[in-house]
Amino acid sequence: MRTTQVQRFYAGKTVLVTGGTGFLGNYLIEKLLRSCADIKKIYLLIRAKKGKTPEERLTGFLNNSVHKRLKQENPRVLEKLDVVTGDLELPKLGLGDRDWATIVEEVNCVFHVGATVKFTEELRRAILINVGGTDSVVELAKTMKHLQSFVHVSTAFSQCLREVTEETFYPTDEDGERLLEMARSLDRETMNDLSEAILDKWPNSYVFTKHIAEDLIKRKADCLPIAVVRPSIVMSPYDVPVTCWASTFDPNSLLMGAINMGLSHSLRCDPKHVVEFIPVDLVVNHAIVIGWSVGIRGAQGPIPIYNCVSGQQNPITWGLQDEHRQKSEWVLPSSKKIFHSFMVYTTNRFVLQLVDLVYLPLIHVINSISLLRGETHIILIMYRKMKEFSKVVEFVTCRQWNFKDDNTRALWNSLDEDDRCLFNFDVKSIDWIVFSVQAVAGARINVLQDDLSSLSKAKRKSHLLKVFHYLLLVIYLSLFVFILYKSFYVCKSILSK
Repeated sequence: MRTTQVQRFYAGKTVLVTGGTGFLGNYLIEKLLRSCADIKKIYLLIRAKKGKTPEERLTGFLNNSVHKRLKQENPRVLEKLDVVTGDLELPKLGLGDRDWATIVEEVNCVFHVGATVKFTEELRRAILINVGGTDSVVELAKTMKHLQSFVHVSTAFSQCLREVTEETFYPTDEDGERLLEMARSLDRETMNDLSEAILDKWPNSYVFTKHIAEDLIKRKADCLPIAVVRPSIVMSPYDVPVTCWASTFDPNSLLMGAINMGLSHSLRCDPKHVVEFIPVDLVVNHAIVIGWSVGIRGAQGPIPIYNCVSGQQNPITWGLQDEHRQKSEWVLPSSKKIFHSFMVYTTNRFVLQLVDLVYLPLIHVINSISLLRGETHIILIMYRKMKEFSKVVEFVTCRQWNFKDDNTRALWNSLDEDDRCLFNFDVKSIDWIVFSVQAVAGARINVLQDDLSSLSKAKRKSHLLKVFHYLLLVIYLSLFVFILYKSFYVCKSILSK
């Protein structure tokens, strides 16, 4: 079978991937093995976690449903995966001498995906992983004898203090090496005390450390064949390897699951603003093509940056995407719903509090009943987590973003038709209605663990909850009118006397 130019580039190559067990990394590994099957080997940098060895985590990784199609079509290709034990948080990635030497001798391509993406991460840990990890991967890459391409995954929000984000590096007032030295020398408590002063205008540790990591790339990696890709809000896949796949690693999929359950009803944002969603499979395809482009170009000229965004070429507003979600959810409701599913998008905090007032008392009642039955209070925990998540993403949801993507368009235009079909990252190809159906179904099946066999039961339940919702609103409205009437009557009586 005829291969494409991108496939031919990766044929026989040995690849190092950091962050391969995460949401984005899962898809990257799957796509490389499925579409570039002639790849020689993929080394995954994996740390021990929660009592599991890196090898055990790899086994769990391969049991993920995203790899189901790969196991069916070409299971032997999974033998090309190999673990190197390491940790982005540690100096020199915590690699042993043998693993370091193996990587130096064998690796041709690097995908640095690994990062802590928690917006609420403590600054010290975010610096150690996102800045220190990047620094260590760059230093390792400088020693690689056969390096041909290096793709660093950043975020479109790494320059969030600017009104317009071009595909270029921006100056920073921060010294990455000094921050890294502080994080390694100061204890956790001292670093936490300094966090507010260090972050200053930055909304959270994630975007701040990604900003610093980009500056480090600019200053220390200009001798390497390297490029930076900046995805915006990475969502569930569009053209999926497994039908309707979503991930419990992905907070956006978890939020979709909470909305479909009727647990989350409000988000602070302007419904007229364009939302910067980008499906994860398009991000992965983009990164793979960038790796090919860098490999062909080499280390010549300035380091290219690619904003992987949708708002410029295929915009959709928060309000319209929720209309699509509601229609999709009405067709594919979850049998695990506890309330009617609806969302209120507004920047008015008073309105948001009113929305909470409608359902929060009922959530506490259901939680109390669960406790009396000896069950866990998972509903209240989920509700609180979703409210916390909604608050930390306000810096994203309450602004209209302007990300330029000229480099991304030029890269797409440079591809031939075969590679465009195999590694599609053209955001104009996204049908947001289809995407919404995929996202709702993925959250239902994979996040809520709700099989489609329960669909007829779920539709009946969804209808009853909708009736209950409007009945509840009538009761609240009647109560409000009654209180208003009584207040007016009392005031009138007082004035008449």
